[in-house]
Amino acid sequence: MKYLLRVFLFNSFSLWFVSQVLPALEIHGGWQVLLFAGFVLSLLMLLVAPILKILFIPINIITFGLLSWCINVVVLYLLTIFVSDVSIHAWQFPGLQWAGFVVPPVALSYVMSLILVSLSVTFFVNLLHDISE
Repeated sequence: MKYLLRVFLFNSFSLWFVSQVLPALEIHGGWQVLLFAGFVLSLLMLLVAPILKILFIPINIITFGLLSWCINVVVLYLLTIFVSDVSIHAWQFPGLQWAGFVVPPVALSYVMSLILVSLSVTFFVNLLHDISE
C-alpha cells in the first residue's frame, strides 16, 4: 500500500513539474485534474507497462534495450487519451544563448514532444524513487 501511494505521489509530482518546465505538456484544470492524471498514469504504469514490456521483447532484444523508452511513450500517449485535460502538443524551442554557447531554435513535432515529455517524466519519477530509497 505504501508503495502504491509513493508511485501515485511521484507520478503526480513529476507530471506537475514537467508541465511547469516544458510548455509541450499542458494540464488544464486544477489540482483535482493533476491528481486524477497521476492516478491514471500510476495505473497505466502498473498494469499496461508490464504487458507492453512483454510485447516489446523482440524489439528490446534486437536493439539491446535501447528502445525500451517506447513503452513509456505509449503509456503517456494512453494517458492523453484517457484524461482529456492532459494534452501534449508540438512545441517550438526558442533557443538559448549563454556565455558564448548558442543552442539554435528547434521545432518539435507532436511525436518528438511526446518523446521529450515521456523521457522527462520518467527521469523525474526514477530520480524520486532513487532519492526515497
